[in-house]
Amino acid sequence: MSASKKTIAGLVIGVALPAMAVAGDLTIYSAHGDDVYAPLVAAFEERNPDINVEVIVGETGPLYQRVRAEAANPAGDIQWGGSIRSYDQFSDLYETYGSSEADGLRITDPNKAWFPFTMFAQPLMVNTDNVQAADYPTSIKDVLDPKWADMGGVVLADPNHSGTGHTIVSGLASGLGWDLMTDVVKSVRATQGSSPMFEAIRDGEAALGWVNEDLGGKWMAEGLPVQMIYASEGVTIQVDGLAIIKGAPNMEEAQKFVDFIISQEGQTIASEVVNRRSVRSDVATPDGLPDLGDLALFTEDEPRDIIKAKFTAILEGN
Repeated sequence: MSASKKTIAGLVIGVALPAMAVAGDLTIYSAHGDDVYAPLVAAFEERNPDINVEVIVGETGPLYQRVRAEAANPAGDIQWGGSIRSYDQFSDLYETYGSSEADGLRITDPNKAWFPFTMFAQPLMVNTDNVQAADYPTSIKDVLDPKWADMGGVVLADPNHSGTGHTIVSGLASGLGWDLMTDVVKSVRATQGSSPMFEAIRDGEAALGWVNEDLGGKWMAEGLPVQMIYASEGVTIQVDGLAIIKGAPNMEEAQKFVDFIISQEGQTIASEVVNRRSVRSDVATPDGLPDLGDLALFTEDEPRDIIKAKFTAILEGN
């Protein structure tokens, strides 16, 4: 990314951002880390040298809260990251926009309040320094085995803080039932977001957990001590989204960004560089990822508030 640009990453929580935006700037609230957003933002800036992009990074739940809190005087232009189901739930926060690039999408919002970004499955992942191949899980039920405690335990992102955690808990509960999911939640260590879950497995602080397959695939290709496992029962899948914040200070720039992200060019970068499955039919699936047609797929079902309440009650033993 060009050093002359104003693209930065910061924490949303506890950071006081100015409410005023300068014409020609674009402020993005992103639930993605720089491994996801940076290649796309860099390409967008290269094609739009008159637009300075600022990226503010935070967990999914707090980002929705921030957009809601700023609704009377928006400081951001784009919200990026989190499942499309959540964008539906908060649709009053977003501008409707009829993008000329939407015709190529596999998935669309009939109300044009949000746009899909990418699709990704969320398989299990083990740390191979902690776990021998003979002990790899093959099933979600294997998560309940007490042996994991001696290897570092099992981690799961708390859906109170993580959109990824919500998709995993809601999807597995809808696909396999709450009886099994209750036992799973009782057996895990909850993390305050998805990144701490991914990193705990990668760094050997946990033996087992879940991962977004784009990140897990990258780490495996880099030779890090991790192995993804697509459980025999099936895997959860998430369609990530983005939307223009209602009343965005830089509406024209925000529309240009949406157009780029969902275009064939933007989606090719998402596939070839970010390693995410494209939401366009004219962009190929990244190499090394299994065909979704060969997997049983579990999608989130219950609303986020219900999942959060159930998860918390289980953790607290209620």
